[in-house]
Amino acid sequence: MKDYNKKVMLKAFSDSVSYYSEHANLQKETAKRMALALEPWQYSIPPGPILEVGAGTGFFTKHLVQMFNREHIIISDASPEMVEFCRNSFGESGHIDFEIIDIEDYDWPEDHYSMITGNFVAQWLKDPSMALSKMANSLKPGGFMLMSFPGSESYPQWKKYCLELGLPFTVNPLPDVEQLVINLSTGPVKVDFYEDQSSEQFENLFSFFRHMKNTGTSTSFTGKKLTTKQLRLLNSYWLQQNGGKIVVHYHTAFIAVKKDL
Repeated sequence: MKDYNKKVMLKAFSDSVSYYSEHANLQKETAKRMALALEPWQYSIPPGPILEVGAGTGFFTKHLVQMFNREHIIISDASPEMVEFCRNSFGESGHIDFEIIDIEDYDWPEDHYSMITGNFVAQWLKDPSMALSKMANSLKPGGFMLMSFPGSESYPQWKKYCLELGLPFTVNPLPDVEQLVINLSTGPVKVDFYEDQSSEQFENLFSFFRHMKNTGTSTSFTGKKLTTKQLRLLNSYWLQQNGGKIVVHYHTAFIAVKKDL
């Protein structure tokens, strides 16, 4: 990434808390699917603290506290406003703690957590492979890590139309799922993954970009920008190519890691 400005990213998320909670439907749906993937494993993780990173407004937190209603759960995010939102939503249970944790600056304790989860957070890391490897190392023997995120094959139409029109493609680089799995597999863990496609539909390109801005997910580190004229050109072309609709496709990845005993 050309200009990885963590402060800009965190401010965008902090300013978007209310809208994100109401309208981040893709993240909400992915959280449900991640919870379903976790169900077969919920009784086999070792005793110890459970950590959720990048909790946001608690889409996955809701499932986590229902599935593990007696274990010590730590709900975390790098945004203080997101952490406070979760505290207000889930703070009545005595077995839940709330922490501000920046994944890439955190001093990960070795062999400590029974489980680490993160829904739609890995794509915001400067070095996802290194960060997830540190998290995996922080698992207890037999511990489990489950992450979901949009992978590098997301936004195929957006990329295609920018290429055809000679316009800059402003999307941040997204994690390469295969490479991430290979890097994680070098440690004392077993890694499994699943990939599929999700989509969202918008009236036009401007409503899509407005949605991204309002959810705090529009921060670009590429250094590339579209002018108003270029935006209008891309909007017209995309609508023309797709029957008057803007359909945005995401390559959604789920990675499960179990640390060897």
